[in-house]
Amino acid sequence: MSNSAKCNYRRLSLFASLSVMFLCGSTFVSKFDTNVVKTYCEQPSCQKEEVFGRILGQAGVQGVISARNELIGFRRRSVYYQMDKLMDCLFRGFLDTLMWFTEEVYKSDGSGASNDTAMIEKIIRKQMYTEGVTLSNRTVTNEVQRTKERHDEIAAQGTTSEVVKRMMKLYEYENNLSKETMKKVSAPHRTESIHDILNAEKIKLKIKKKLETMPYTYDDAIIDSVAARIIGRVTDISKDENIM
Repeated sequence: MSNSAKCNYRRLSLFASLSVMFLCGSTFVSKFDTNVVKTYCEQPSCQKEEVFGRILGQAGVQGVISARNELIGFRRRSVYYQMDKLMDCLFRGFLDTLMWFTEEVYKSDGSGASNDTAMIEKIIRKQMYTEGVTLSNRTVTNEVQRTKERHDEIAAQGTTSEVVKRMMKLYEYENNLSKETMKKVSAPHRTESIHDILNAEKIKLKIKKKLETMPYTYDDAIIDSVAARIIGRVTDISKDENIM
């Protein structure tokens, strides 16, 4: 064998030996690292860190759920606030029309005062403008008729301070029950159908039950009218707010 061939043979043998040593060493280190990690994670401190990590993860999930529930609750309250605002705006408009109506009655014999629907609409729209409330023309027109109906109920009994005081107790409850009914209709997860919520007999039953706590009595015809106005008002606003 020539000197050149011997030299190449020695180089090849050395390279092969180094390669084998490298592979064996890598396997040993890999196994050593695995054993070290395994042994380390079997220590109590490592297990505590794993548990703590799981707790943090669970807390994060609970935090997200809690935040979501808070947002849902906030949105629900926001919707209820908007519905109350619309109802109260119409009620304040009615009170303004009643002040105008009683003044007209006192200034004259009362003829034609309660029939001035144009003035009623003007007063209601002014209140809406003042409060920044927008309602459809249909809702305003229907509320004008409901307002006129209440004027007529007072006029039929004689427009005295006692009559106005007695009827205002009923009309105040009409507004409160309108808001209560509106909340049920606009509830995101209502368990009762809108048809059942707006059932006339159920609403009249609520009115009669409330009247048991009042020192006044009212004709059945007036109670029927109150129930009808509540249903009509809730229906109109529900349509305006895309609930129905």
